[in-house]
Amino acid sequence: MPLLAQPKVSAAQRSRTNEEVKQLLQEGRSLVNAGDYEGAIAIYQRAASIQPKNPTIFSGIGFLQARQGKLREALVSYRRAIALNPRSSDFYEAVGFIHGNLGDMKSAKEAYRKAVQLNRRNLNAYLGLGVTQSRLGDISSSKWAFQQAMEIDRNNGKTYEFMGAALKQQGKKTEASRLLQKARDLYTRRKDMDGVSRVEAMLRAI
Repeated sequence: MPLLAQPKVSAAQRSRTNEEVKQLLQEGRSLVNAGDYEGAIAIYQRAASIQPKNPTIFSGIGFLQARQGKLREALVSYRRAIALNPRSSDFYEAVGFIHGNLGDMKSAKEAYRKAVQLNRRNLNAYLGLGVTQSRLGDISSSKWAFQQAMEIDRNNGKTYEFMGAALKQQGKKTEASRLLQKARDLYTRRKDMDGVSRVEAMLRAI
C-alpha cells in the first residue's frame, strides 16, 4: 500500500489506549500491594500487549518475577526492557542482581559495569559491582567500586556492610570488624533492625 493510504492512529485512539494502559498499571499496583504477584504479572502482560514498546512495563514484570524467585524469566523480561531502552542504568543493575543470584558472577560484573557507565551516581550498581568483583577475586577493583559508593553516600550502611563482608572473606578480621561496626551504627541510627541483625551475626562470626 502507498504510505499515505495506510490507516493512521488518531489522537483520540492514542488517548484511549494510554488511558487503558494507565488503568491496568494502577490495577497491577493494587495487586502488588495485596501480595498477588501472579495476578499483577498477568495484568502487566495485558498492558504490554497494548503497548509492546513500553520498557517500563517489561521491567515491572521482571521485578515481580525476580521477587517470586523466577530469575530466568525475570532475566528475559529485563532483556526485553533493555532492548527497548538500552540507556537505562536501572535495568542493567537489575540484570546484574539476577545474574549474581544465579551464580554467574562474570555476567553480573559486566551488567553492573554497564550500569555505572550509564549512571555514575547509581549507588546500588557500585555495591553490586564491588560484591561481584570480590567474589571473582579482583580485590583492587572491588575496593574501587566500594569507594565510589562511599563517595556517593557516606552514611549508607550497606556500603560498610558489604565492604566488611568482603574483607571478612579475605581474612582481614580487624578491618572487617571496624567496617561492620560502622554499618551497625548506621543501621541503628536509621532503625533498620534487619540490617542490625545481619551485621551482628557477621560480627559474632569474626
